[in-house]
Amino acid sequence: MDHEANTNTLTIPSMPYRTGDLSTGRNTVYDPQTGDPNNGNGRVPFPRNTIPTSRIDPIAAKILSYLPAPNLPFVEATPSNNYFALLPARKITDQFDVKMDYALTDKDRISGRFSFSRPTTFQAPAFGDAGGPAQGAFQGSGWQKTYSSGINYNRTVTPTLLTELRVGVAHYHNEAQPTDYGKDDTTKLGIPGVNVNAFTSGFVGISIGNFSSPMVGYSASLPWVRAEANIDIVNSWTKISKNHTFKVGGDLRRVRDDLLQDQTFSPRGVITFGTNQTLTPGATGGVANNFANFLLGLPSSVGRDVNTYFPAMRLWQTFLYAADNWQISPKFTVNLGLRWEFYPPAVPRFPGGFSNYDFDKNQLVVAGVGGNPMNLGMVTRYKYFSPRVGLAYRVNDKTVVRIGSGLSYTPYPDNNYAYNFPVRSNNNYGTLLSTYLPAQDPVTGSFIKLGTGFPPVRPVEVPSNGIISNPDVNSTYFVVPKDYTNPHVLSWNIAVQRSLPWHLALDLAYVGTHGIDIAASPNLKLVPAWSMPERIKATRPSNSSARKANGGMPAAFPV
Repeated sequence: MDHEANTNTLTIPSMPYRTGDLSTGRNTVYDPQTGDPNNGNGRVPFPRNTIPTSRIDPIAAKILSYLPAPNLPFVEATPSNNYFALLPARKITDQFDVKMDYALTDKDRISGRFSFSRPTTFQAPAFGDAGGPAQGAFQGSGWQKTYSSGINYNRTVTPTLLTELRVGVAHYHNEAQPTDYGKDDTTKLGIPGVNVNAFTSGFVGISIGNFSSPMVGYSASLPWVRAEANIDIVNSWTKISKNHTFKVGGDLRRVRDDLLQDQTFSPRGVITFGTNQTLTPGATGGVANNFANFLLGLPSSVGRDVNTYFPAMRLWQTFLYAADNWQISPKFTVNLGLRWEFYPPAVPRFPGGFSNYDFDKNQLVVAGVGGNPMNLGMVTRYKYFSPRVGLAYRVNDKTVVRIGSGLSYTPYPDNNYAYNFPVRSNNNYGTLLSTYLPAQDPVTGSFIKLGTGFPPVRPVEVPSNGIISNPDVNSTYFVVPKDYTNPHVLSWNIAVQRSLPWHLALDLAYVGTHGIDIAASPNLKLVPAWSMPERIKATRPSNSSARKANGGMPAAFPV
């Protein structure tokens, strides 16, 4: 059990600002209801840089009612670090372990273990249900159910032949939720179209210029649901024959990885207030303009994440090995081994669960739709062999020399897989006709204000052939190379061990490693062609106009 309090220094609006009195601001606030309504030319300043009470959006006033007054000294024209909060946090973990060992017969033994852990955490918000920017806006509750279990069966077939069978299951399920999860707080404010289900419940995010962000709301990562399960079945056999100890075995693994988490705007969305909506062309904006736009309910952009699929990965991995520990002489031992590693490409749990960007054709390819393979058409590699060799020579009773080398492969870094649009998507609305006007709905052309809320969620339409051509140029896409080669590392070492007087020992060793096809995540638009592998150069976008995906960043790019 861990109870503590963390310190938080935030920047929030002053009390005069909240009433519309922006007279201390260093920039002029212009009335958006004056001048040319199409471009902001000819706007007239608010008298005394003050917004009349009748013009303050009632929703903005409701949001401000959640904020306390500043409690630290500050300069009102440039507010900074004017509120201090000491917020409680706690972590409570329940856990237990069980082990058993039972001799069935003099040749058979079974053992097992089970471990369970359930930590729960809580971080108090800065402004109650309204959340706020404290602790990176990670405020709320989280819990994780974790268990690890295994059963071992050992059999002495003959005095020189042994076998072992192991079955293990490791699983965790982790959820985190904002403080007001399950509440229609945004709807109660008067902002429609946000709290449409439990996952989108809670307080919308509000971001205003230089004030701590989000001023209200929570991290874009909240809530989340993640789970992972690994099932492992291992069987090994050991045979002793004269001066040889032979070992053979296999390892079959099932990996299940699920993660539902947004990280751009959040399921509740973020409403952002810039400066231009209360400026006129040629004027300079500042914090007073940011806050004036909030008071008037005129956002410069609104965006929210839209969950169309539950990102989930499934895959099998298979490993076979054989080894011989050869005692050539009392002084000299050789250990030889060979391991075969099979990493077939991952597949989504359901069709449509992967989306890979083809930067040669400027297309998104949706797995399992329209004849597209579930594994994205990745090449299956069958020739991952990992030899190992070890030598040990006893020079005398006090000195041993050891030499070893081995090759090992690593699986694909699954945290950045093919979860492009439409697996993960968002709706983002900015200014259209002029940057001096509020954000607009591109479908209806209507202006977006606090009271209008978010436009209806744009449905994700996947063509019947599973190919989305010319995707949004304002998005960044991850690329999974279809001819991906698993990274592998060659390691070697040589060591001398010497027993010294006075119960001392000397261990002198040289260790080396060499990585091959190590995965990286470069921006394909910025990587020079001469630095890329030959097989990639032919498909690299020739210029930004030919391939309009912003960045075209691969999740794992062999270099």
